[in-house]
Amino acid sequence: MKWIKLATPVLGVFLLQFYLAEFLSIRTIRPDFLIIFIIYFSIKYGRFYGVLTGFALGILIDLTPVASYFGLSALTYSFTGYLAGYLKGKYSHWNPLYFHLAWIGILAFHFFLFSYVRYQFLFETNGSLFWKKWSLTAGYTLGFFLAAQFVYPLKDVE
Repeated sequence: MKWIKLATPVLGVFLLQFYLAEFLSIRTIRPDFLIIFIIYFSIKYGRFYGVLTGFALGILIDLTPVASYFGLSALTYSFTGYLAGYLKGKYSHWNPLYFHLAWIGILAFHFFLFSYVRYQFLFETNGSLFWKKWSLTAGYTLGFFLAAQFVYPLKDVE
């Protein structure tokens, strides 16, 4: 019963990403609803479940025709789930500014890893275009993450 309770939102977010992200894309920049879910999920359940959820969602995304490099999403989502799992239970112990800077840093680091592998040719040839691409992809998802904070704040996740 517990697995069904956990698998239902995972499948729902995957379908949301698969169908809605293309509709919301601006040129080649798409929001990443999965990373938002993985950060929320990792903060609620910890590192172990964060890594498992990140890996499962990453493999599902890599099996779709949207993915460009097989395994990249699974790797970056797992790593992000692991890092975000460290934030479980930290909101009440840390200064809220440090807590929010931590998850924003994890989100930015995720997009840096993903962008570095995906756009490595830009990093080597045109650094300013690479940083522009990275900031736009991270910023677009961060905007949706901040909107989600008004509905379900991270301090209520714990």
